[in-house]
Amino acid sequence: MAQLIVRVVTIIIALWATMVQAEPRFSMQPEQLASGIYAVIPPTRELPNPQNRGWNSNSAFVVTGNGVLVVDTGSSTEIGEALKTAIAGVTDQPVRWILNTHAHGDHWLGNAAFEDSVENIYATQSVIDQIRAQGENWVANFKRLTGGATGNSRIVPPDTAIDSRQELQAGNKTIVLFPSGDSHSPGDLLLWLPDDRVLISGDVIYSDRMPSTNNSNLQQWIKLLPKLEQLQPEAVIPGHGNVTDMRGIERLHELLTSLWQAVEEGYNTGLAAYETVPLVRDRLTDFAETYPGMDEKLPRDVPRVYLQVEAATF
Repeated sequence: MAQLIVRVVTIIIALWATMVQAEPRFSMQPEQLASGIYAVIPPTRELPNPQNRGWNSNSAFVVTGNGVLVVDTGSSTEIGEALKTAIAGVTDQPVRWILNTHAHGDHWLGNAAFEDSVENIYATQSVIDQIRAQGENWVANFKRLTGGATGNSRIVPPDTAIDSRQELQAGNKTIVLFPSGDSHSPGDLLLWLPDDRVLISGDVIYSDRMPSTNNSNLQQWIKLLPKLEQLQPEAVIPGHGNVTDMRGIERLHELLTSLWQAVEEGYNTGLAAYETVPLVRDRLTDFAETYPGMDEKLPRDVPRVYLQVEAATF
């Protein structure tokens, strides 16, 4: 009898272990926006942490009839593998191309998951150089922020530079790639699907989350956004936050313009950079509900914008 009980308990433990292993760590549900165009949006907006296991940035993919193009692969190889599984649930076409929109690690550390099929990984030369120089730092930083959850992702940098507007034909999809002028960060690339009127923006567009401006050229970013409005996209897949549209671009333009003006006001009244933070927070009160995370980011980002405001006066 005792042996039978032991056997039953052993079987139950084995079944439980199998179920735990089979349970997906990331519940990725691709959202179809147009024919062959999908967004993959995480449930969290926070920076990488132990709770979200580093999954905090958006990905997208385009099924072309001649292979799949993936835009941004996440913060770890494991996230990239989960994305690969999600894509396989939509199409049996192989992932042939990747676009890394910029050099921040939450948008490219999943590249290694696609090595078995990918032919080209696109980015600007600036982003390629940054990833090669800073890749190990991103791995270590995310590992620290997530309590080890992102692991030791292997660095697979982009291999094909796109430094000017280019139109590509991938299967049945016309794809336009164009640089942002270093708006959100040095070397940003955006992807436009003119036939479907879908813009995949990387972090040049944020929705539902305060944008990071500490690596930006804010004046250039403010100048770029009206040009994106002129595209009249029907859907915008941002780098962070829910899928948006024209109004999302307009709203971000209002926020960033107000941010610049508030920092400029602080500078012109003789406040130091750190003294400007409360003023900026007050001036952006109307945006706080739409763009959570402001209290976290303003103390970090305002000094960077302050230096740009100062430089613009000369």
